[in-house]
Amino acid sequence: MSIAIRRNVRCAGAALMAAVVAAALCLNAAMPAHADDKQKELENKKNELQSELDQIRQQLKDVASDKAEAEQQKQLLVQEKNTIKGQINALNDQIDDISAQIVEKEQQITDKQAEIDQKQAEYDDRWAKYKEQVVSMQMLDQGGGIALLSTAENIYQLLTFDQVLQDISDANTQACEDLEQQGIELTNERTQLEEAKASLEADEEELQNQKSQLDSKTQELASNIQAQDASISAAAAQEQALEEAKSDKQAEFDKAADEYDAYLKSLIAQTQRNYANAPISCSLNFICPLPSYKYISCQYGSGGHKGVDFAAPGGTNIRAVASGVVTVSGWHYSYGNYVMIYHGTDDQGNTYATLYAHMNSTPPVSVGQSVSQGDVIGYVGTTGNSTGNHLHLELRVNGARTNPLNYVPH
Repeated sequence: MSIAIRRNVRCAGAALMAAVVAAALCLNAAMPAHADDKQKELENKKNELQSELDQIRQQLKDVASDKAEAEQQKQLLVQEKNTIKGQINALNDQIDDISAQIVEKEQQITDKQAEIDQKQAEYDDRWAKYKEQVVSMQMLDQGGGIALLSTAENIYQLLTFDQVLQDISDANTQACEDLEQQGIELTNERTQLEEAKASLEADEEELQNQKSQLDSKTQELASNIQAQDASISAAAAQEQALEEAKSDKQAEFDKAADEYDAYLKSLIAQTQRNYANAPISCSLNFICPLPSYKYISCQYGSGGHKGVDFAAPGGTNIRAVASGVVTVSGWHYSYGNYVMIYHGTDDQGNTYATLYAHMNSTPPVSVGQSVSQGDVIGYVGTTGNSTGNHLHLELRVNGARTNPLNYVPH
């Protein structure tokens, strides 16, 4: 049985016994005058410990709630951290890719610069040769050319010589222009490569900024996770301390409850002896406890059942099967609202008592009250350990439970 259920049983049983004792104290004039004080003292001690125990349980509940909240918050932080970690990995991949492209562009720029340098060298070489040719041609213009022209044997040679000189000049000019144009084109290509490289570097810088922000967020999350771990550890330590305190307080409460229960049982035993000695004669001419019912939903002995269940609509009158005195009227965790009646002895000296359980509300009869056969002592309900409206009837002969249907009409 769990601690919670055991506590409920104790509370219910103590309440019932206290009610019985109250009647016993009224009926038994020989009961010591200090009995009330003793009962009150034990009850106050038990209730005080119960209150302290409830406070510890509430503290445990609060700490468990705080711990669960911290664990949930940590889980969310870890999930966010893992998400950001994935984003950082993706950024690192992009940065690595762009870095590789930048290296590739740098190599292309280097190669292009080598081509430009090569074209410049060709241009410079062509230009130097062209200048030498121009100088040579100037020397011909200053006299050497006339001597050369005078060697021509006919007009064709003369014209051919002049054309050759012009062709040489044009070829050199065109070659220099071509080299210069190639150099310009190579320079433009290098410029484009440098611009592409600059764009990649800008992209890389932006990605690095994003990564830096995510790194900062990761550090912040790690710090928050560490704080939640500290809260969880503190809550766990507090839980352990409260569990130990609860265990100690539970032991104190159990001891006080046992003392209280033992005292009440001693008073109840005396009360029951007084009832047993009461001049009540039982005729055994019992009646059915209900004016009508649907069917018997559970027989005596079925699955260890110690009574008979009469299925009936909620609110149906429950009647005393015989005259007697109410010995119990109250609540029980299993019976719910219930009444127990002592019917006295038959001609052979056997004692009889009946129990009526699962009433829908607090019974209208009280402990010590005399009832006549057929009096309404309660109403059908489904309180306590019950799954539907019905009357659970028990019959006790000489204190032992027996099948009520052997005595009760049905």
